[in-house]
Amino acid sequence: MTIEVRDASVGDLTGCHRCLDAVAQEARWLSRLSAPPIERYTAFVAGLREANAPQVVAVDSEVVGWCDIAPDASPVRAHVGERELERIELSVLHENDAARALYERLGFQIEGRRTRDWKHGGVYRDSILMALNLVPR
Repeated sequence: MTIEVRDASVGDLTGCHRCLDAVAQEARWLSRLSAPPIERYTAFVAGLREANAPQVVAVDSEVVGWCDIAPDASPVRAHVGERELERIELSVLHENDAARALYERLGFQIEGRRTRDWKHGGVYRDSILMALNLVPR
């Protein structure tokens, strides 16, 4: 398997939606149980493009992963999640060791924990809050 990581193109939209839906239906790693309707997802991606926000895909013979960084609507948090990024924030389930290790290798640091943040099937799970500061203090 050879995976290419690149900026997403308009042609990746349905592949990203399919991938999002597949991961969501696993009911293990995302805060949703299915992808939104394709029309709503298309509008979300259009908003990313309009804001010049980053969206990256991992492609084998099809989209196998994605990352999008949505801009924060608050003017005092404009430095979080737009193209000239100063800071990237994420949350990851506490037991998702592979993702946490990847984020740590990329320089993300743990900043906190939300206990009982998710509940599915009567089971509570904690989220780990992580951030990557791109501008030195």
